[in-house]
Amino acid sequence: QWNGNNDWVRQGVFGTRNYTYLNNHSSMLSLRYYHRRVDDRLGRGSGDYYVPGRWQFVANWETDPSKVIRYTFGVDANTEDLGEKWLTTTTGINYRPVDNFSLSAEVSYAERDGLLVYRGNGRYTSFEATQWSPKFTMDYFINAKQQLRFGMQWTGLKANENKFLQVNPNRIEQLHEVPKPNLTSDNFTISRMSFQARYRWEIAPLSDLFVVYTRGGNLPGNTFDDYTGLLTEAWSEPVVDTLVIK
Repeated sequence: QWNGNNDWVRQGVFGTRNYTYLNNHSSMLSLRYYHRRVDDRLGRGSGDYYVPGRWQFVANWETDPSKVIRYTFGVDANTEDLGEKWLTTTTGINYRPVDNFSLSAEVSYAERDGLLVYRGNGRYTSFEATQWSPKFTMDYFINAKQQLRFGMQWTGLKANENKFLQVNPNRIEQLHEVPKPNLTSDNFTISRMSFQARYRWEIAPLSDLFVVYTRGGNLPGNTFDDYTGLLTEAWSEPVVDTLVIK
């Protein structure tokens, strides 16, 4: 893929293998190499820069989906734009005792040694970050025309500054490491939560009644707490709390 200046913004070689076994388990293995490219988006017009080549390995495992309990496992071993480690592991479980009811839970954990964030005026900060992302879903079909669904997901991230970089606005080259430009800390957190309870009733074809309760939280980036505290505060201090009947 290339942009209007004929700069390559994505190029690589990707190989993926999918397996389905006799017991109906399945797995996926993928090895990917991304060649050197130009980043023309993160800097919002302040200057393009080269991203060096990097590798990525992805593996997933899933047990028989026809069973009452299904398990999933996954790992994503990637590298950041500047070459540092980016490792994500995911595990999940799905419980389906009958055809009209299912309960699923999934959680992923990521460790990033070079999360790159644009700070304005051609400046970037690289962060060491950890992130938790749990997700919960329940579906219950009361009958063929009525459905009840509960869903909740949350993302919690903590990022600590470790490097400061500057782009060259006059020519395309890699970012240059520079001293910390000021005494203000760039450390930040993210805590975003979304919960929804939905009832759907098909009164007639193309005529549906929806009753939806939504609650969401998004804490300020300077709220530093442990992950349990971030989740609790995102729930107790919502920015969205609505009931909709449609």
